[in-house]
Amino acid sequence: MTPSPVRPATPHDAEELLRLRVDVLTGRPADDAWRRTFLADMRARLGSDPHLLAYVADDGDGALAACAIGVVYRGYDGPAYPGGLWGRVHTVVTDPRHRRRGLGEAVTRALVVALQDRGCSSVELIATDEGLPLYRKLGFDPATHYLTLRQPLAAGPARSAMAGGAA
Repeated sequence: MTPSPVRPATPHDAEELLRLRVDVLTGRPADDAWRRTFLADMRARLGSDPHLLAYVADDGDGALAACAIGVVYRGYDGPAYPGGLWGRVHTVVTDPRHRRRGLGEAVTRALVVALQDRGCSSVELIATDEGLPLYRKLGFDPATHYLTLRQPLAAGPARSAMAGGAA
């Protein structure tokens, strides 16, 4: 089967992006505040904010079959980041009813090309085990030095120094 055409997401796709992002990708319920914030952000920024990019494939029945959402970030110029721009793929998801048809690859390719066209010299993502073969096929390489801090920095000399206190 030929994948459906990929197109940029619009504010009208916000509800379906939310469905794919929450119900399909995580499988966990999101609280109402998170849902409202996500919908408002997507509706306000899709198509008007050059830093938020999303590509979708329609399922033919008014829903989305797949999506890829990414963001352009501005850092600083350097040898690895000419122009200081880099991209991050935040979400790639295909509805289970439409898997194994190339839709995830199609929306991801469209997103990565758009990020590169916007000047991103590097594109990163966090891969699930299921998505890893696709990302490797597209040329993504593991970065073993990547770490994440998802809680406040622990109290101690470093925190005091950052806050302007004496260490």
